[in-house]
Amino acid sequence: MRTRDYEKQQRIKEAMVRLILREGINGASVAKIAREAGVSPATIYIYYDSKEALLSAAFREYSYQSYQYVDRRIRPGMGAAELIEAIVQGCYTYTVEHEEVFSFVEQCARCPTLSEYVSQQECCCGIFDLIHQYQAHGLIRRCSDLNLAAVLFAPVRFLAANHKGGPVEPQLRELVAMLQRLLLP
Repeated sequence: MRTRDYEKQQRIKEAMVRLILREGINGASVAKIAREAGVSPATIYIYYDSKEALLSAAFREYSYQSYQYVDRRIRPGMGAAELIEAIVQGCYTYTVEHEEVFSFVEQCARCPTLSEYVSQQECCCGIFDLIHQYQAHGLIRRCSDLNLAAVLFAPVRFLAANHKGGPVEPQLRELVAMLQRLLLP
């Protein structure tokens, strides 16, 4: 049995991301991913049962990385307004600093054929668990996790995707203030 090589596995995921960004999800066959990664198609099947399993693993890993990045900005005992600001700032900064990964995750999240393989909510459950604690104490308004993700993450990602290198700080501050008014009782 062949052993698994972490670096090779990462190369495969990174190659898939680049290929998907160039050719789309349907254009990224296992053969093309293997060629892009400099491995044989058989090597991919050592790590993943299918292209969908590879997509799902990469989606989960990269989504989880983004939420870990945001989570590192959160301090114990933060006020609810500070929490919202930390989430927004963290999400924005990660998205701008990891543009390729962000674009890949967004494509996967919107692909109906991958919906059974990928779930963004399961990747960021720690942030939702924390928000639920604030909600239980009446510090943040109660709403569904789906609506919470829509109002917290979608507008931030939109700003990040459209930042075009210009000053965004005023828009980000305005967004934080809007979200605080919406979510704080």
